[in-house]
Amino acid sequence: MGPEAIDWNYAISTLIIRYVGIFVVLGILQIVMQITGRFFAYLDVKEEMKKELTQEEAAAVAMALYLHDKQS
Repeated sequence: MGPEAIDWNYAISTLIIRYVGIFVVLGILQIVMQITGRFFAYLDVKEEMKKELTQEEAAAVAMALYLHDKQS
C-alpha cells in the first residue's frame, strides 16, 4: 500500500461551499422568521383594533379615572 494523494483543491472547495451554505440557509431562515413575526404582529394589531369599548365600559372607565383623580 502506497501513500494516497489528497486532492486539496477539491477538499478546500467543498469545505468553503459547506461553510457558505450554512450561512445562506441561516440567513434565509432569519428572513422567514422576521416575515412571519411581522405577519403575526399585524394580525394581533388588527384583532386589537376590532375591540372597542361599549358606552357602559367607557362610562365605567371615566368614573374610575374621575374618582382616582379626586382622591389624589
